[in-house]
Amino acid sequence: MKRLSIIALCFATLAFASCSSLSGSSSSESAAKTSGRNTATAILSLYNSYRATGNVSLNNATNLTNALVLASGYSNMRANSSNPEYRKAFAAGMVSAGTGLITAANVETVIGTMNNLTGLNVNAATISNSVNTATAIIQLLQVLGTPAQ
Repeated sequence: MKRLSIIALCFATLAFASCSSLSGSSSSESAAKTSGRNTATAILSLYNSYRATGNVSLNNATNLTNALVLASGYSNMRANSSNPEYRKAFAAGMVSAGTGLITAANVETVIGTMNNLTGLNVNAATISNSVNTATAIIQLLQVLGTPAQ
């Protein structure tokens, strides 16, 4: 009877531990997908502005907000750069919100370009005056195509 109790306790402990790790993994995947979707939505909005005007003005409130969302996605991706599952979920989120511009074929190029930019490590206090940020965003958008002239 004592042996059965110990086995049951071990089984319950293992079941609890596996549920906890699956929950954490699922939560992380969900956060990565959400971050990817938000980042893609910001990129699309910035891209549309870029296509219409040929530049990215951070004096425009909409562009500024989208630049901050992009900077947040950049920070999330950089913080999880050693986690391939995070990158995979982030990419899936980007593709799901990419509306044909960010696709399975180019998402790794977009993420790689984004991760290699230096002007996206900014905050709300410094972003609107940052030439480096605007330059970094334009470099990222050029991966998706050139603006209409």
